Amino acid sequence: MSDDWRDDDIDAVLRVLSQGAIGVSPAGIAANADALLDEHLSITDVEAALDALAERDVVETLDAGAAGAYYRLTDHGRDYVDAEFAANAFGYVD
Repeated sequence: MSDDWRDDDIDAVLRVLSQGAIGVSPAGIAANADALLDEHLSITDVEAALDALAERDVVETLDAGAAGAYYRLTDHGRDYVDAEFAANAFGYVD
């Protein structure tokens, strides 16, 4: 997969989603990126990154009920994150 589509926002979203196999809302991703990675993303930034990641089968949408959509990495996405960030693995953020 060519990396010309990636940017800092997408990397921050990938880092947040890689912290666990759970679904996270765009607002939750933005809050975690700010608190854990010191990356200040708007919900619009996060949603744009999620759209780009979904187009590449890196994230999937969980049940988008009344509370809105939640996202998590696909198996392909987890493999991608493991390969892309292996050299400077960040592991789980405490």
